[in-house]
Amino acid sequence: MIVMENGATVMLESSWALNSLEVDEAKCSLSGTEAGADMKGGLRINGEKFSRLYTNEIDLTSGGVAFYEGNAENAADVEMRKWIEAIDRDLEPVVTPEQACVVSEILEALYESARTGKAVYLNQN
Repeated sequence: MIVMENGATVMLESSWALNSLEVDEAKCSLSGTEAGADMKGGLRINGEKFSRLYTNEIDLTSGGVAFYEGNAENAADVEMRKWIEAIDRDLEPVVTPEQACVVSEILEALYESARTGKAVYLNQN
């Protein structure tokens, strides 16, 4: 459980390997007070509007524009290309080293909290 300075709470469950019959490798589920989202069979967003439950399945395929098929690119290739472009063109990377460091600190705190059974506090300045 991650408690933010403003009191918002994030429940995070993560695993590098999980003994499960359900194959959900490299997928995530998000649950909020207004809506939720998951990546089961594509991107799905669910919630409640006008006292009725809804599920929107988002079409992430290329194209969608008349007379233009678009192009599909492997996510790993996009990530590598963006990293190289940031270096070559002196651009800000999609994920900054500082952001990656914060994620690592959060994960380390989660492991420490799980090991000790106590809260771990992070102060980001």
